[in-house]
Amino acid sequence: MFLGTYRHAVDSKGRVAVPARFREQLPTGTVISKGAEGCLQLYPPQEWAREQGLRLGSTTPAEERRLARMMFGAARECEFDAQGRIVLSADQRQYAGIANVAWVVGVNNLIEIWNDDNWRHIGEATPEEYTRIQDQVAERRRAPST
Repeated sequence: MFLGTYRHAVDSKGRVAVPARFREQLPTGTVISKGAEGCLQLYPPQEWAREQGLRLGSTTPAEERRLARMMFGAARECEFDAQGRIVLSADQRQYAGIANVAWVVGVNNLIEIWNDDNWRHIGEATPEEYTRIQDQVAERRRAPST
């Protein structure tokens, strides 16, 4: 499980440190790709394997094909250097709007990497906003599936 929020500098080569407590849980085969809301996501191999259900074929719906192309086309295996950093490609940095600072965030089964402004907006939610969102999610979980 990945927990916590860490602010790290991004150097001129696009390298960002991944916290040691996260690296301990990221074996060879960890993949980084685009995520929703403009973040990047790091997938441990077992989580990436679940995403491989997005397969293209003659009967694959158009939106599923498009998602597979965007997600897999932007994906690559993570390689950690001796300082525990990964390189965010220029395309990944552009997609996520990451320049000099990135937030590395544990989100249970995945790790997300956010640009400074977007993460501050999420992280600075008021207690009222947090409660409203928590209540909405709880209500959806209670609703019977159809």
